[in-house]
Amino acid sequence: MPRGSIIGPVILILLGGLFLVNNVRPDVPALQLVADWWPFLLVAWGLIRFVEILAWHGRGRALPAAGISGGEWMLAIVLTVLGSTLFVGKDLANRLHRSRITYRGLELFGEQFDFPLNGALQAGKTPRIQIENLRGNARVVGADGEEIKVTGRNSVRAFERKDAEKTNGQCRLEIVKQGDLIIVRTNQDKASGDQRVESELEIIVPRGATVRGRGRYGDFDISGIAGDTDIDSDNAGVRISDVGGQVRVNVRRSDVVRAVNVKGNVELRGRGGDVELENVEGAVTVNGEFTGDLNFRRIARPVRFESSRTDLRLEKLGGSLQMGDGQLSAEDFTGPFTLRSNSKDVDLRNFTGVVDLQVERGDVEVRPGRTPLSMMNLNTRGGNIELILPEKAQFTLHAEVDKGEIDMGLPGPWRVEEVGGGQRVNGATGSGPALTLNSRRGEMRIRSGAADAGGRTQLKLPGPNDAEAAPEAGAPAGVPKKNLPVVQQ
Repeated sequence: MPRGSIIGPVILILLGGLFLVNNVRPDVPALQLVADWWPFLLVAWGLIRFVEILAWHGRGRALPAAGISGGEWMLAIVLTVLGSTLFVGKDLANRLHRSRITYRGLELFGEQFDFPLNGALQAGKTPRIQIENLRGNARVVGADGEEIKVTGRNSVRAFERKDAEKTNGQCRLEIVKQGDLIIVRTNQDKASGDQRVESELEIIVPRGATVRGRGRYGDFDISGIAGDTDIDSDNAGVRISDVGGQVRVNVRRSDVVRAVNVKGNVELRGRGGDVELENVEGAVTVNGEFTGDLNFRRIARPVRFESSRTDLRLEKLGGSLQMGDGQLSAEDFTGPFTLRSNSKDVDLRNFTGVVDLQVERGDVEVRPGRTPLSMMNLNTRGGNIELILPEKAQFTLHAEVDKGEIDMGLPGPWRVEEVGGGQRVNGATGSGPALTLNSRRGEMRIRSGAADAGGRTQLKLPGPNDAEAAPEAGAPAGVPKKNLPVVQQ
């Protein structure tokens, strides 16, 4: 490194910080983060060096002939090779977890042998059942009766059948009763050597059962029980339907979590992709990093979603809410509705109750569709705001944009004031609630509309009478506009 450069200390700090995180928090996937983000080190290095060269030039110091030295080029090559190796290794490890490597039907790590599973036990009408299945899918169905019935198969990977038979004998299905708890156990941890066992389970339980599922890799499908459901897994798709009790799901990785027709509360934690919740009579709490499409429909009690980027709360959802790919839309809900998000386009329609919304970047479109209105606080640091209000609604309005324009389409003597590089509107119709709109940079449109038969607010074009009462932007009240804007729907 050239004398006076800060690149060396920066690299030492980053490497030391990585090792420190790995020692103090071994649960944090430090190597995975490095494998994904190592090119950022080269980008930061280049930026730092560019700033250094500019600073040296300004002070009249001698500049490196090639921008960076030969030693730096060598270090950049080493970092590129190591980072690429980590990334390829992580990708290969993920593929090995998800699939089997085969050649002409023969697995490279041995052939697959299947063995049937069967078991039954009298359990009573309302048993507590715990399923322990490290690898493999488990399907649980509630039925009339007082007996637990288990069918399915063990899949053992081995080079010879006799080795597979030995392993299958070590991993026998057990249905045991411990006090008031019944355990369905596949005993995969007893397999000798590196042989891998997967168990596919079909479990019939009494309809009044409470079910707990524990696993490492494999999906859970549970339906038709009156008790609680509790799932804890490292990697699982979870599908739950027609459950009479509480639902708790904790997953470290998941492609989908789906719960339909649940009478109790639903609590979801962890990391994953898609989430679908429908017809839930209790409260819903989702806490974690779920980065796929989130679809909520008909939630009778409060909803709370919390991640590192978004905090959402609402009182009741009679319609639907969708969130994903930088967008959130919701209709037919009851507030208070609160949203805090880094980057998201928001569309809210046909609701009642208070709305408090703040996004760093994103457009906001709000159509209450119903009267009387409740207080609204709509804020975006960078984005447009469109507010379409029901006809004859009463409210107090304060709208301000720091850099941009306000397009007023409401009938009445509204005055748009110029404030610096932006505009501001203050006024009231009757003694309704306060509507506060703020945007640092963007356009703002405020309109009046009427609800159609489906409850949707239709935009209302200003009429001749409205023109007589609507003042020119920046003009005193009572001075009519000369030209009305053309409203695009």
